[in-house]
Amino acid sequence: MRIAIASDHGGFKLKEQLKKYLQEQQFDYQDFGTLTEDSVDYPDYGLVVAQKVSSGEFAKGIIICGTGIGISIAANKVPGIRAALCNDSFSARASREHNDANILALGERVTGVSLALNIVETWLKTEFEGGRHQRRLEKISAIESQYNCCEQGEADAVSLAQIALAARQGIGGLLERAGLEKDQIIVVGCSTSEVAGARIGSQGSIAIAQVIMKEFLEAAGRQKIYLAIQGCEHINRALVVEKSCALQYGLELVNVMPHQRAGGALAETAMKEFAQPVAVEKIQGHAGLDIGDTLIGMHLKPVVVPVRLPISKIGQAHVTFAITRPKLIGGERAKYWDKLKA
Repeated sequence: MRIAIASDHGGFKLKEQLKKYLQEQQFDYQDFGTLTEDSVDYPDYGLVVAQKVSSGEFAKGIIICGTGIGISIAANKVPGIRAALCNDSFSARASREHNDANILALGERVTGVSLALNIVETWLKTEFEGGRHQRRLEKISAIESQYNCCEQGEADAVSLAQIALAARQGIGGLLERAGLEKDQIIVVGCSTSEVAGARIGSQGSIAIAQVIMKEFLEAAGRQKIYLAIQGCEHINRALVVEKSCALQYGLELVNVMPHQRAGGALAETAMKEFAQPVAVEKIQGHAGLDIGDTLIGMHLKPVVVPVRLPISKIGQAHVTFAITRPKLIGGERAKYWDKLKA
């Protein structure tokens, strides 16, 4: 049984305790954030777990916010989700036996760790009774079907919201692991075609690029670092950077205007969204984020170190995260400084 777990900042500490329990009990789980106690919005995390459970990728989900109320409301907006907010073991058992709840919601500020662990244990071990309860669930499904008739535009908006959340978690997790200093560089490669579930280079999307770029620019602005957006092979994998970055690092400028068919949607978006965008031929970035296996290694400083984060996909695209470290030189008598950064 695979379990998806997530929280906002108000449930972060309890989530970390629950993860220890899941690991000790050898449950197969994945943490979908948040990754720090910085303020975030609970609907984003209720949504991502609800989508994972609704799709069948995960059998059950656990979501936590300050009270458990907001995040459970958000999760229950997704068709097929029965998120139960439980503050005691009796409710946890009943939510499984009678309601076949597929997501458990908890409130860190109202439920202590010991009680929460007991609730989780009870909830995970209790089976649905079926029988008369199945008839009642079918009536709930009928109500859901009656009102679940959104237009395609609404469905697309939900998809873009998921992409935005994954992008936010990805860049946030990488920044936390990389520990970058002011004015250092993250190289970003992105196939919006792959994000949309299509073959790389076949179905670029400015709408997807704009959603991803918004999250990355906000994160880079907070951290005071530079983004370097790599284009595709049709422009020799040149990168879009801020002019100040090019001047500071002495980068060679090249004359090219990236667009969807040559450079890619994200590079085109960078040319529009950056304050003073320029294109450069090559760079040595301090960390990297590759969305859709676009091959960014040529633009990263040696030595490149892969990083594993809870986020493995943005949309349908596989994501690779990387940081860099200085080369280790010398022989068998050499010693190294652990805190030295690239």
